[in-house]
Amino acid sequence: MRTLLLFTASYPYDAASEETFLVPELRALTEAFGHVLLVPRSTAGSKLPVPPGVEVDETYASQNRMIAVLQGLLRSSHLRRDLMTEIVRVRSHLLHPARLLRLLMFLGWAEHTCRWLSNWLRRFADWKPGVLLYSYWFDETTMGLLLAKRSRPELQLVSRAHGFDVYEELYYPYYLPMRPLALAGLNHLFPASEHAARYVRSRYPELAQKVEAAHLAVSDPGFRSRPSEDGVFRIVSCAHIVALKRIDLLIAAIGAAARRRPAQRFEWLHFGGGASLQALREAMQRAFPNNAVGAMPGDVTNQKIMGHYRANPVDVFANVSETEGGAPVSIMEAISCGIPVLATAVGGNQEIVSDRNGMLVGPDASVEQVADALLTFLDNPDRARQMRVESRAIWEHDFNAAVTFPAFARRLASIGEG
Repeated sequence: MRTLLLFTASYPYDAASEETFLVPELRALTEAFGHVLLVPRSTAGSKLPVPPGVEVDETYASQNRMIAVLQGLLRSSHLRRDLMTEIVRVRSHLLHPARLLRLLMFLGWAEHTCRWLSNWLRRFADWKPGVLLYSYWFDETTMGLLLAKRSRPELQLVSRAHGFDVYEELYYPYYLPMRPLALAGLNHLFPASEHAARYVRSRYPELAQKVEAAHLAVSDPGFRSRPSEDGVFRIVSCAHIVALKRIDLLIAAIGAAARRRPAQRFEWLHFGGGASLQALREAMQRAFPNNAVGAMPGDVTNQKIMGHYRANPVDVFANVSETEGGAPVSIMEAISCGIPVLATAVGGNQEIVSDRNGMLVGPDASVEQVADALLTFLDNPDRARQMRVESRAIWEHDFNAAVTFPAFARRLASIGEG
């Protein structure tokens, strides 16, 4: 059996909130590999328990990040070659100091990663022949593993990719460092949606054979959500509050829908915190008429979210993001409970939501268009009931952790064999 080194942002620490989708995958990985070692980049937050058969090495995260970056830049001579190659590839670096700074930070952490892995391999030389390196994010950690792989070509290296580590348009100035070099050095890249996979292939067609979509998945909650039967129309959303999630648009749309139906009661609940949480609470108070109420409790555990779905009726789950990389786990959780979904036609949303189980609105949908969509669920209860059946069926077929993650784990275990 082989050893899997899984590099995370923070899991088993909860700062990056990876546990929702990593825990069920880890169970499958421990079946496919004899040994799984978690290597978090950050140990911020609370430490969570890990599944049986999983160990944790915290030494990669033991240094101050800025110190590690500076040390990486100062120690490595071969990084100068990579730096100059990248500047030649994207000459606009010379015109955008922010790009150059991003590249330097990227390379500094990559070198830190390379040195950490080289030291680890020296300490555990007996594991070396069977090691598979798995980076959960396609970022500077992946690049550092690639640097180590240059002198150890027997190593196998794969990476997932999600959203921020795929779409250059999410950054200003538009730039993700060293994409062609990193992709060329990987055995495989696994974006979390077909949309993201197509994006990568279109930008680097000469490396398209390395790119395979691999959806995330969620476990069976063991219950079905129920619709409201007391005359209230209940909407739930779940996302970390950042601008691209457009929670302000959803608030305005719910307010508009409620004003158009003054005799109808509306309730909205949003799970997720962020810097603008209080400002959005105040915006909700201004936007909602008397027949609409809302609550924004901030960050809560996944157990509390699923507990709400179990104990309370939910009529529609809403996601109005400007962009999504993979099919959002929050939508997977909703459909696993049989909840219909309203979503924008962006990224992986289109691979999990259709007219079978909900509605898609345009990426630039207006307040009134989102309000129209919400009222469509309200005005068509028979159709909404059928959407609930279809949501659960789509989860069962495409996003069931008991099926999806074992298949992905077997795929990883096959890399480098034979």
